[in-house]
This record gives sequence, C-alpha cells and structure tokens, in this order.
Amino acid sequence: MNPRMEAIAALVPSGCIAADIGTDHAQLPIALVKRGICPKAYAADVAEGPLNSACSNLKEAGVEDWVIPVLSDGFERIPQDADCAVIAGMGYRTAAGILEAALDRLARFRCIIVQINNEADTMRRWISEHHYTILDERYVQDRGKDYEITSFRAEPHAVYSGEEILLGPCLMKKKDAAYMDYCMREYEKAKRINTLRRERNKSADEELIRKEMILKQYLGV
Repeated sequence: MNPRMEAIAALVPSGCIAADIGTDHAQLPIALVKRGICPKAYAADVAEGPLNSACSNLKEAGVEDWVIPVLSDGFERIPQDADCAVIAGMGYRTAAGILEAALDRLARFRCIIVQINNEADTMRRWISEHHYTILDERYVQDRGKDYEITSFRAEPHAVYSGEEILLGPCLMKKKDAAYMDYCMREYEKAKRINTLRRERNKSADEELIRKEMILKQYLGV
C-alpha cells in the first residue's frame, strides 16, 4: 500500500472488525485481514462499479471469507458487528455528511478513522463541535501531497482549543520532524499571502492571520 494507506492502517486497533466506507479497490481491508490486524472486515461502497472491482481483488487475494463486500450509502448497510470505521480519500463535505447521517450509530464504534483530502482542521472542528474525543493522529506526505489522519471516538470531550483544531491535539504534541516541516511550509505560505494582501491594500483575511500567528508561536520563529 502507499504511505497514506499505511498510515491509516497503523491507526486501526488490533482485533477489531473494520468497515472501510468508500473502499474503492478494497486495498485497506485486504491488508488488515492478511496482516492479522482484523479477523474480519467490510469493504463498503455506494457505487456498484468500485464494489465489483473490490470483489475481484478480494478473490485474487484469497480473502473472500474474511472481507465482505457491502453496497452501502455511508453507514446505512454496515453490519452491527463492525466496531471500527474508516472514511478515507474524500472531501470534507462528503465525509461530514456520512458522519452526520449516522450520529446515532457512532457511539458503538471503538474508533472512527477519517482522512480527508482537504480541510483537516475543519474536520477536527466538526469533531470538537460534537464533543467527541480525538484518540490519535498521523501526518504523512504521499506523492507530493500532505495528509492528516484522525482517529476519534464518540465519547464526551471538552471543546478543543483553536490551536488544537488547527494543528491537531496529538500531532502538535508529537512534533514529528515531517509534520514540523509541513507546519513551516504552511506558516511561510500564510505569511506570504498576508504580506501580499497588506502590500496591495486588500482587506485582511482574519482567519489566515490567525493561522500565521498560531503557527509562528508553535514553531517558535
């Protein structure tokens, strides 16, 4: 699997029954079962085309007895024994919509792992607004793109601070070198844009100014 998928797999608890929602080619559930991380998994997708591709891959990998394909719109048809959910490779609005439609089910899961292709801080804000608990996070760069992956549980938690929402409460504590480099790039980008706006007498972007200040303080620059 690619680095992004490996980082997601690293957050899946051993012994759980995983449901990969939006599974595409089913690479993740296949790997989870073959590596002995999960005794069973579900490969779910809303479209028949990707699910047919997944079924072919399950057969080729010889895991048809342990990875079950499910045609499902989000959590709609995910069996009740699933206790870990993965929502990966989609935008914030799609991922948040899937979660919103299943709020009554989320408390049954040991963890929900979310990797969206943009607005990772907005996803953390969604988690915070629902008073859920962030369990762990990963940052990875894959094929020139930056990804932040969040594992959370529908367990009561105080609202996260603005700094924690922007940086990630777990990521900011780990201070992994690759993540620090990413933060520096984000800081320099925000600083450059804010400077240009001032030079061109454009109205201030308060959110971007706030981002620059938080990153500056975090990086100590």
